[in-house]
Amino acid sequence: MTERIQTLLRDLEAKHGIEILYACESGSRAWGFASPDSDYDIRFLYRRPMLDAFTISEGSDTIEIPIEDDLDPGGWDIRKALGLLQKSNGALIEWLHSPIVYHANPEFLTDLRNLAAEHLSRKGLANHYRGLAGQFYRNKLTADMPSAKGYLYCLRALLAARFVLEHGKPPPVPFAELIPTAPDDVAEAIDELVAWKADASENQSPGRQVKLDKFIEAKLPGIGAEMDALPGDPTSRAPFNEVLHRWSLWPKSTDTKPVYKSEFTLERVRRSDRLLFEAVSGSRSFGTHHERSDFDLRGIFVAPPSFLGGLESIDQVSDEKSDEVYYEIGRFVSLLLANNPNIIELLFTPKDCIRHRHAAFDLLKPEDFLSKLCRQTFGNYAMSQIRKARGLNKKIVNPQPEQRHPLRHFCHILRGQGSVRLDEWLATEGLDENQLGLVSAPHATNTYAVFHDKAMPTEMRGIFSHKDEGAIVCSSVEKEAEPIAWLTCNLDAFKAHCKAHREYWQWVELRNEERFETNTAHNRGYDSKNLMHTLRLLDQAIEIAKDHHITLPRPNSDWLKRIKSGEFSYDELLRIAEEKHAEMEAAFEASSLPDSPSRERATEILLEIRQQFLTA
Repeated sequence: MTERIQTLLRDLEAKHGIEILYACESGSRAWGFASPDSDYDIRFLYRRPMLDAFTISEGSDTIEIPIEDDLDPGGWDIRKALGLLQKSNGALIEWLHSPIVYHANPEFLTDLRNLAAEHLSRKGLANHYRGLAGQFYRNKLTADMPSAKGYLYCLRALLAARFVLEHGKPPPVPFAELIPTAPDDVAEAIDELVAWKADASENQSPGRQVKLDKFIEAKLPGIGAEMDALPGDPTSRAPFNEVLHRWSLWPKSTDTKPVYKSEFTLERVRRSDRLLFEAVSGSRSFGTHHERSDFDLRGIFVAPPSFLGGLESIDQVSDEKSDEVYYEIGRFVSLLLANNPNIIELLFTPKDCIRHRHAAFDLLKPEDFLSKLCRQTFGNYAMSQIRKARGLNKKIVNPQPEQRHPLRHFCHILRGQGSVRLDEWLATEGLDENQLGLVSAPHATNTYAVFHDKAMPTEMRGIFSHKDEGAIVCSSVEKEAEPIAWLTCNLDAFKAHCKAHREYWQWVELRNEERFETNTAHNRGYDSKNLMHTLRLLDQAIEIAKDHHITLPRPNSDWLKRIKSGEFSYDELLRIAEEKHAEMEAAFEASSLPDSPSRERATEILLEIRQQFLTA
């Protein structure tokens, strides 16, 4: 069997282009209580070549193979493994200390064992075993005829959790070394069960084990309380990154030390050693700007191998308002593959808007990325937005008060064929609302009988909750009591008001004042800047479909500025948009563009750009 497993490991290396650094047995065989029909749970850690690790291809950090002839192999990439080891992952720590090892690079195994010991999270590892014990107890031992496997898995996890809490180190993997930590009578019962299982099938039941049931039910709750009292175990990423870099196949660079996510500031990514591209974007590249227009900066940077090979990731760096956004090249290429309009447009940035352009940027050619996906991302997105443009008018002509109306504002007392406001009724009747009580009317949603007990006013709870200003409270009232009135609360209107109030003042806080002034000045009832951009997107979509190109600045920038100033009615612009949308649909139907960009080609481009920055 060992020879078969060795052959399997070599075949996996050849098939997946990996190098296995460590392989062992996991589960019941490693624990020492396998059944005759137990599988061989083969677990391994591997490393991939740099060209695989740095791509955007649909790879995985896990290799799982279907069980065949009792062999159940599965492995983790070392980056995934070290990320889990930093969290004191119990399964991985057991692998590293398995008594059955099929293959090991001795130095690699020593490095990981040292990490596990020196940076152990006592709380994290104990919680792993506590969780397993609880899971096996609930899922396996509550049945009428629980299996021996269920008992042993639960007991092993329970004793392992106790070992971690008492000794502050990983428990021994062989179960035989854990059994003596139980009381003598329980240890004897466990030994008997292990001997019985050795000759039984995988899920055969020995019957209910009363002594073991009592032990598990007595000890399991206490572990949680003891573990919860432990402080957290913050762990630095640095030693794990160092081991990861030492055992990765990535090429050496001029990095003198690992780089961490916190170091990627705007100032840092703008430096020439990391910067691939930087330009002014937005209205100034479209030709629709004016003298007060903002300078929206967009850039692309390349993270160094020491970061990419570590345990962190990064997509972009930006300021608070996203006026300045710099994309990591991997994220940028992923957005190009999705034909994101803002990203595609950067490939056509006018020369006078470009502030920095590394020679490697020339590898990002539009013909490798433009596709019929632009039909959706440019054209159909534009049409969805143009119909939303009128929503601004609702906020302009329907401002919300600074203070939200309270719930009482939506409460009325029924009177005759109508109703009066609650506050008006209280004042007219000379009543103190805190001496009133409500009882919910059956079969009448949000309707309440109102009671007033002059003899025992303190028994009444009032109308509104003192803890939640948006809630009504009810009181206990004698069955014979007669209501003095009926109250109805329009709760739906109250919730709608709260939502509108919240959205309005969020909009006020975030709105662009210049844009707001323009829209209120032309008084057309729509967001003219939004309409300008959506019509621009439609024009660009037509250009992409027909010419495989975008012209910047826009040739019709003067017309776009007229739209922005509110010169046209909403209905007129909607008609133009629908005509352009129809033209766009026809253009894409006839277009020779591919349905989507080539992911393989994008990966090649990304790797070539990264390689050009290796010595930067």
